[in-house]
Amino acid sequence: MQCPYCVKEMEIGLIRSPHEVSWFPGTKKPVFARAKFHDGSVVLSTLSHFNGSAVAAWLCRGCEKVIIDFSDGACDMNG
Repeated sequence: MQCPYCVKEMEIGLIRSPHEVSWFPGTKKPVFARAKFHDGSVVLSTLSHFNGSAVAAWLCRGCEKVIIDFSDGACDMNG
């Protein structure tokens, strides 16, 4: 995949966490880390008590951007 910012080649990898991986609107740190407590939040990977959470992500080393595509359901790597 080519980076949409600098057009260099990106590499696929994983972002892992021992917690649910979520996106929260705004710039303030959420009080509760669970997305279900916040309107407008998006769960990118649910928590597996055995495996933690992981999302596939594209990394551009050129401009230091990370892209996560959650449109196809492939973000939840716990399956």
